[in-house]
Amino acid sequence: MVRDLIFGTALLAVAVAPSWRLYDTPFLLVTVGGAWLAGLLVSFLTGLRRWPWYLQAVVAVGAALIVAVPLAVPGQAIARVLPSLGGLGSFLRGLVGSWVDVLSVDPPLGSYDAVLVPVFVLVFVGGFFAWRGARSGRRWLVMLGPALLLLYGIVFGARVGFRPLEVGAALVVVALGWVLSLRPPVLGVDAVHTKRLRAGAARRTVAGVVFALVCAVAGGTLAQWLMPERREVLRAAFQPEYELQRQVSPLQGYRHFVTGEEADATVAEVQGLPSGAMLRVAVMDQYNGVALETGNAGSAGTFTRLPSAVSREEPATLNVKVRLDEPVGEWLPLTGQLSAVELPDQLRDRLYFNRTLDAAVIKDGAPAGLEYSFSAVAGRSPLRSGLADLSPGSAYQPDLVQLPEQLVDAARAAWARQGTPGAQLQSALDYLLAGGVSHGEPDEVFSRSGHSAERLNLLAQEKPMVGDAEQYAAAFALLAREIGFPARVAMGFVDTNADGRMSGSELTAWVEVQDAKRGWVGIDPNPEPSEITRQKKSTEDAIARPRTVLPPDTPRQEDTITPRMDESPQQPQPEPDPWLVLLKAVWWWTWRIGLVLLLLTSPLWVLALIEALRRRARRRRDRKELTVSGAWDEVRDEVIDAGVSVHRAQTRSEVAATAGHGGLAVLAKRADELSFAPSGAQRADVDEVWASVKGVRRELRGGKSRWQRLRQRYSWRSVATWLRWAFRPGGKG
Repeated sequence: MVRDLIFGTALLAVAVAPSWRLYDTPFLLVTVGGAWLAGLLVSFLTGLRRWPWYLQAVVAVGAALIVAVPLAVPGQAIARVLPSLGGLGSFLRGLVGSWVDVLSVDPPLGSYDAVLVPVFVLVFVGGFFAWRGARSGRRWLVMLGPALLLLYGIVFGARVGFRPLEVGAALVVVALGWVLSLRPPVLGVDAVHTKRLRAGAARRTVAGVVFALVCAVAGGTLAQWLMPERREVLRAAFQPEYELQRQVSPLQGYRHFVTGEEADATVAEVQGLPSGAMLRVAVMDQYNGVALETGNAGSAGTFTRLPSAVSREEPATLNVKVRLDEPVGEWLPLTGQLSAVELPDQLRDRLYFNRTLDAAVIKDGAPAGLEYSFSAVAGRSPLRSGLADLSPGSAYQPDLVQLPEQLVDAARAAWARQGTPGAQLQSALDYLLAGGVSHGEPDEVFSRSGHSAERLNLLAQEKPMVGDAEQYAAAFALLAREIGFPARVAMGFVDTNADGRMSGSELTAWVEVQDAKRGWVGIDPNPEPSEITRQKKSTEDAIARPRTVLPPDTPRQEDTITPRMDESPQQPQPEPDPWLVLLKAVWWWTWRIGLVLLLLTSPLWVLALIEALRRRARRRRDRKELTVSGAWDEVRDEVIDAGVSVHRAQTRSEVAATAGHGGLAVLAKRADELSFAPSGAQRADVDEVWASVKGVRRELRGGKSRWQRLRQRYSWRSVATWLRWAFRPGGKG
């Protein structure tokens, strides 16, 4: 018993590995270990009292409720060790809803909400049955908990497994060690013979272990080579995503912030933000010829639920606290590469994060007065020079619908003599940095808002160029795309006066381009503010020219309908019902798993189908021909399945004597009487013999263990013998 429990615990320790990448928290080990010990202890105590099964089930449920909160919902436990009413409520809700949360929340899950409840339930149940299996010798019950945990970690886990080759090899080693420990000691006729036998057994054992490991490693390597980054798990089919509401592009509201009422108002208060870093509000990567917007899929990735942390290769270097005095829509202002975020409890389930854009949103918007903190990997300061070393990255972005042709032609003339994409990008940046900055206020040079293709063409026509961050960021992003760099526009606040208060006038925008080596690199395309001098007409231009008669313009039909953006309010898409989504996901996997199980169990159900058809044909023939030979053949097949060697030429009495069962001898005698009776068997006699077949078969299976009965029930020996006899010359089926 102790040996089986030790090996079962070792298998459990290995089986927890696939769930590590899913949770990525040391508390997972506490949950698994605590649930396993609790299940073993409850099973041991209830087994000592020999209580009935229903009373044991009640005690097991009560014990699970006591330890569930500290082990599965640790954030709501009193002093981390005692259950609370709120924690019990979360645990009970998690029995149903946590399975959906595990799939819908972006890993790593940590100990977020009740996501550890599935692990606790599976391991606790496994521990409860493990003790019973070890005590009764049914070792498959000891393996139940590790098997459930391993299957859970694979099916519910991430698409990138946690060291699958090492985990598979460790499982093989532990399982083989368990099997070897069950073997009886090798003893020979003398000491020399015993030593020789044990040496041979050791060689065979080593060869078997090496062969199993080679097969496991070769199979895993081949699978990774064929599908290196694709593993079909339940998360791939069940991935609820949040789509940003259709609304005006955040960049189109830039002029309103820097010149409107919010220009002098405090929008956000920040602590811990480095000087010159942007508190990003929005990231836009798609352009439709009218405005930049954020895509909901494809190159922009997806917004998925985030519990609290994002796995990063680099450690976090920033700890920032933010208070939003004014709402900024759905976007949650962040900086750098997010590592972890702490929000009020009522907003945690509404947080969605996009790994591709490194941006987060709050479903239904972030309220004014929201206070939150986050840690992040600090980003690099935006560049204004040194772009010649950059080379285009490989991020996919859809083709641009419309380009400002005049702007592109003017910039192309600036980079025409450059030979590398990085040098061309630097020339395009220098071309834009030569412009002037104006927000179109009364005391400034007039400058239109917007960043449509027509407005960016106007930017290139003006001498000098006049615009603000809205136009320059959009223009440089499109020029970078034209050169071949993936590019997107980031808009946010920069604390220019270092007072920790972000006002609307401190809103800006710059561009992030993807470099093949450095990833996404920020570039600031905004010219330094300076006095703008319009070019004056020269004296030659002032000389009057003789008037010439020009031919009349060719009449053309003007389009009376001015194209406008669809500014009608859009209804937010309803959140899909979690039960419906779960049902679809279960069905998506059910028929696939069902097909696999159907193939794997085909030896069982095919055998049952053959025997049922054979039994039906025999009974019909007996009733038609008024004979009991078919009934006897059924009983004889059961004797063959029981492992008794039966020859074709043996009589019924000889078969009954060989099997050694009294009921079989009675049936053999009755079958002989009916077969050799002068008047033959009657219909009632045939039905009587067939009715006694079931009892004789039950007697032949009696006195055996459950495993022996299953082996006898699903044995192919009688079918193989029946087919061999049927297809011999003179045989009949």
